[in-house]
Amino acid sequence: MDAARTAPKSVTPAALAARWPPLDPELLTVREGFMDFVHRKLEPPDLQDCAPKGTKVTDTDPRMIYHGEMIPVSTPDVTQGLKDARRTLRTNRFRPTGKRMNMIIDGCAGKTTLLLQIGRAYQGVLETERRPDDEWTPVVYINVPPRHESNMDWSLPFADFFGMDHTINIDKRTYRSTDMTEPVVHAMRESRTSLILIDGVDRIHDSGLATAFDYFDCLQARLRVSVIYSGRGATDIVNERLHNRRRTERPRTSEQFRSSLPVMRISPIPLHAGQEGGWRSVLQRYDDNLRLYNHKPGALLDLEEELHARTGGYMDSLDQLICQTAQQAIEDQSEAITQEALDDMIVGRNDPDNNWD
Repeated sequence: MDAARTAPKSVTPAALAARWPPLDPELLTVREGFMDFVHRKLEPPDLQDCAPKGTKVTDTDPRMIYHGEMIPVSTPDVTQGLKDARRTLRTNRFRPTGKRMNMIIDGCAGKTTLLLQIGRAYQGVLETERRPDDEWTPVVYINVPPRHESNMDWSLPFADFFGMDHTINIDKRTYRSTDMTEPVVHAMRESRTSLILIDGVDRIHDSGLATAFDYFDCLQARLRVSVIYSGRGATDIVNERLHNRRRTERPRTSEQFRSSLPVMRISPIPLHAGQEGGWRSVLQRYDDNLRLYNHKPGALLDLEEELHARTGGYMDSLDQLICQTAQQAIEDQSEAITQEALDDMIVGRNDPDNNWD
């Protein structure tokens, strides 16, 4: 279930650079990009294989590239979410009839990270049972575009994932798309797709809510697939679909009706008395993964209060702040993350009197 897979340690700087290419998130919405994401070999570079201390480097230096992303750090919520998803998906695999249990990811920033790590871990489990080939596509990842108002429209992101051409040339100047549902269903059936990840369900407009979920239901009626919905307020959005309710009619308390689907929730990591363990474990992982010549083990833990004050416990802000400061430390050759270096960054909250929503 490891989300990050290790690579051999005997690598050259050139090989390190090739191993950490900048990743365009949009590429995850096509099969080749998602497969590259699943199979990437992630390991911190060995300082002995990098440019010597004091060497002026460019933005494409292996350490610069590495600290732009670093190895994904699992928070307590992500760890629990991976366990919950593993249990549900394992049961779903062996159900010969009936609709498979779907799941929801809701909460603050970090939902996409959990969604993608579930897809990567699930495919990793399946690859222990069979060798991947050019056709096999167990996981499909869809990021909801801004507007989809018909079944024809909803077939297009799936067609794009499989690299299908869905445009018709009209007078050699204008193009229109055609319904790709049948080719998509055929492709997913032939490639043995069993998990669909739908990110950003909060971008589905009220007017298109019923159409969108009807389309997802249609796919499940024709294929043996599980679906994971992710987005801000995803629990209420799915509830409203199941209960034929519009978001504008949502009751003030969402506890008045709950989806029967399991919900994996991402929350900010606290730093309250007696609850410091989660935050410190996250910082420890970042601390272990840093590759700076002057870094002293435990330095990030010494800055735990500052880092929490700056980020509010939100992983997206923490990750950006640490990665950005580490890259700056390489550029200015200080080679360490310090209070002064953090103060120089605009990431996160700089005014301690402000409160996070």
